[in-house]
Amino acid sequence: MTYNLTTSTFSSTLPNLIETYLPSSLHPFFLLSYPIHPKAHSFLRLTSTSNNLGGQILYDKGYKDIYYSISWAIIFTLLRSFTMNYVFQPFASYILDRNRRIELKQKRKQKKMKGSDTDEEVEVKEESKKEKRHKRHLVTRFAEQGWSMLYCTVFWTLGMFTLYSVPSPTSPEQLWGTYPYTPLPALTKFYYLAQLGWWFHQIYVINTEKRRKDHWQMFGHHILTITLIVTSYIANFTRIGVVIHVLMDFCDIFLPLAKMLRYLSYSRSCDLTFVIFLISWLFSREIGLFLVIKTSYLDAPRFIQFKWSPSTGQYLTYRTYLGFIGLVSLLWVLASIWFYMAVKVAAKVVRGQGAEDSRSDDEDEDGPTEDADGEVLDDVPQSVGTTANGIANGHLHSNGNGDGDGTLKKRK
Repeated sequence: MTYNLTTSTFSSTLPNLIETYLPSSLHPFFLLSYPIHPKAHSFLRLTSTSNNLGGQILYDKGYKDIYYSISWAIIFTLLRSFTMNYVFQPFASYILDRNRRIELKQKRKQKKMKGSDTDEEVEVKEESKKEKRHKRHLVTRFAEQGWSMLYCTVFWTLGMFTLYSVPSPTSPEQLWGTYPYTPLPALTKFYYLAQLGWWFHQIYVINTEKRRKDHWQMFGHHILTITLIVTSYIANFTRIGVVIHVLMDFCDIFLPLAKMLRYLSYSRSCDLTFVIFLISWLFSREIGLFLVIKTSYLDAPRFIQFKWSPSTGQYLTYRTYLGFIGLVSLLWVLASIWFYMAVKVAAKVVRGQGAEDSRSDDEDEDGPTEDADGEVLDDVPQSVGTTANGIANGHLHSNGNGDGDGTLKKRK
């Protein structure tokens, strides 16, 4: 049985419109290339739940696939700009303005009870200007985190659809016994190439926005991720690749959400979300990635013969076997370091100590932005969340963007 993500009309009409109105030279940028049945393009279609794919359209691989990923990198950049400017920023502005009006009403009541003089009026105006600057900062940070959360939520869900379109997707028989997994169903190919486009987009973002002290650390992480995606795609290890994608995307839903709640001063909800983030990181990245390394080391040689045969799609030799395990292990070590930093920072603040995250902006010393509570918000570039931010006065205090960069301080 075949499941369609879209209506049959949309899935059949969109590719036909692209083929009709765009030059053939542009087709690889908007259509999946190398279909087994060239006359029956399918844009987004799930694989059947049986090993017999029947009449489903499958896709081979080739150099034109990079064009599709480049298109999605551009699409993600445009979507980021649109959602930030027209969805998340207006929403954050509305909530912050509403909170500000409530706060002003409370101040007016206090002034009526205590009375006021000229100096106090001037002081209120100065605070008002400062709060406006701080509001613009929070709105921008909220929008960046909103985009990160939106992407991770959508693509984690899509990854789960891709993963569970086959029976027992995490069993060694499916992960390794189906090797080489080629040609690919449309959804698997779309998911993989779009993910590659996302990381190209991330490279663009971290190099066009304000740099942080850990810029090269994050740049190396992105390059490592791109290397894993490309090599697993070429070598036909997309089954295990989808598992890794799903594991990595899951906890990145919760850290941006925690920061968004903190920017809107929903401290209790922020605390709960931060705890969920730490737990999800433990199970998905620490335990989940370790199990991926374990099955790669123990099960892959049991199901796959070491053989270099590009004509049959087999690329697993002993060297590539060790190389793949090494790359995944490096990713796991990097994730473990970030998780340790997150837990260490959270533990210090829970014990009632002020704490500073070791990761911060290059420009923090030049002029940090502080709010009325004396907390520092780092103006950091947007990327997928990696480590935790702060907890202020027992509540999570988010400073910056998806990487979790920031300073943790107790409220005055």
